[in-house]
Amino acid sequence: MQQAAGRVWLFFLDLIFPIECLGCGRAGSWLCENCFKAISLKPKQYCLRCKRENDFGEFCPACGVDYSLDGMWIASLYENELIGRAIKSLKYHFVQAVAEDLGKLLIALADSLLSQARMLKPGIKRGVGWNEFDRIKNLPAVILNFKESLVVPVPLAKKRWRWRGFNQAEILGKIFAAQYGLEMNARDLIRIKHKKAQAKLDEASRQENIKKCFAWRGENLRGRNVILIDDVVTTGATLNECAKILKAGGAGTVWGLVVAKG
Repeated sequence: MQQAAGRVWLFFLDLIFPIECLGCGRAGSWLCENCFKAISLKPKQYCLRCKRENDFGEFCPACGVDYSLDGMWIASLYENELIGRAIKSLKYHFVQAVAEDLGKLLIALADSLLSQARMLKPGIKRGVGWNEFDRIKNLPAVILNFKESLVVPVPLAKKRWRWRGFNQAEILGKIFAAQYGLEMNARDLIRIKHKKAQAKLDEASRQENIKKCFAWRGENLRGRNVILIDDVVTTGATLNECAKILKAGGAGTVWGLVVAKG
């Protein structure tokens, strides 16, 4: 019965939102190959707080003392018109198929970061000059032990899930985890409170609003590194609160991975 109702709902969605490229309008896909290729990955990662550029998106030592997150990986920018349209189509028009293309952006970014790490790793064994030492010492543990990482999507409040019918972060997480053969846990990090939407608040209010909204219901993570996935980051308050809970649950390092910076 539910499957039949789902097919009817998808039929009406196709009538209201015919499948055509969000960029050029070409029929057949939400992001055609040419428009997808035109989306630029964020050229350089940076400390989420002070915006100082670095290789792997880690927090500066002075900035990091206020964060449970160890760093943030951002694939693109929400101000990119096509990225903005795609995320809005996923979250507010319920076009789940768009997640496939957004997931590819997460994969492209991870491939780029892993490629950088592969170039630096040999220097750990052979010894390097001082000019390369800083880059090597900042190689994140989650990248060095990438295959052992646990993927965890940011959970959605039950009220929001009932309205949307899915958690966009979980869909993105499944796509990402499947690409690399990583384990994903979308069950044990839960949202226990639903408060005001973060988008309507300033930075200080976001941090206060999101406190005590999450809980970890799983086994002790025993130092396992976590990749925490969401669609958009603005101040990082939600991801940081999740990271705090994951670390209380035994996680090692926790890194955010998002499609876009809002």
